[in-house]
Amino acid sequence: MTPKVSVVIPVFKAERFLDECVESILTQDYENLEVILVDDGSPDKSPEMCDEYAAKYNNVRAIHQVNSGPRISRNNGFASSDGEFVVFADSDDKLDGPHAVSCMVEATLKNNADVVVACYRRFSDDFLNEVNTHHLSNDEDVLSTDFRFKGFFQYGHLSYEWGKLYRRAFIDKYRLKRGSYPFTQDKAFNMRVYACKPRYVFIEDSVYCYRINENSVTYKHKENYIPVWSHIGSDFSRFLKRRNISENMGDLAAFHIYFGSFFLAKQELTAGKGIIETTRKIKKYAHVPYVRKVMKEIIFRRYTKGIATKSWRMMIWASTLLFDLHFYFLFVLGIDMLRKLNVDGKITKRRYDN
Repeated sequence: MTPKVSVVIPVFKAERFLDECVESILTQDYENLEVILVDDGSPDKSPEMCDEYAAKYNNVRAIHQVNSGPRISRNNGFASSDGEFVVFADSDDKLDGPHAVSCMVEATLKNNADVVVACYRRFSDDFLNEVNTHHLSNDEDVLSTDFRFKGFFQYGHLSYEWGKLYRRAFIDKYRLKRGSYPFTQDKAFNMRVYACKPRYVFIEDSVYCYRINENSVTYKHKENYIPVWSHIGSDFSRFLKRRNISENMGDLAAFHIYFGSFFLAKQELTAGKGIIETTRKIKKYAHVPYVRKVMKEIIFRRYTKGIATKSWRMMIWASTLLFDLHFYFLFVLGIDMLRKLNVDGKITKRRYDN
């Protein structure tokens, strides 16, 4: 008998998109499938829609909870599911075609994998992009700095909970749950998954369609950015120490903090804040003790040596040096220039190239 796969979907203010999401799962060609809809106290028609699906389909269950956020929703959905493998999806997204689940199950059974990482496409009501490839290989050294850098930062595919299939026994063995962060929870969760050294397998199939939704948390200005981002890094460092994980994975936390400075500056500049005001924000971020500590480690522990791409090594080293010397104004000017030249957009476009 084929193993059961549980698909966990947090649901909040999703009445516009929920049908498309759920139908993409119910039309999968993989039969042994259950769908867990976790209504997070949604104030629209989403709770009724969840109940209607549960009443109509034997393999759909609806869970209702007081509004607690996606972290609790995913944790509760996972705890309520009983599949040997678990897939996470957001209620405004959808699976990419009827073979999405079956190709991931086939890959994990063939390779005895704990985590299957697939490709995805971006979409909206008006377009569906080409496949965003992960640029990761089954032949790579998964414990190398370069692998971590590519997977979590350069291309980012290891950061997302969606577009993956997880083996339940692995998650249970290491007691892995999501931290209480209002955003970037999936990246924080997957950093911990990675630290426990799962057996990864990478497939070229696109299994997920990620909706460009400007009303989602991803696109909103975050006033609490600095404490949340720094806590994710420091909590991960404590996780490594508490679990007695001896491998040197300090670069993973350090690069998380490094890119946090870029995202913070970009957020402020995009919101219309000037160079001076953005510089004040970066200075505030730099004065967080943990941030100051790991930014120095990038230079003195020479974490960039492990990155294969020379341009990335040079950019990170130079900008970190500016940061360490307290040249925050120049640091922000550089980011503003990159933003105006649309370098970020060009990097994103390169992710689609094979």
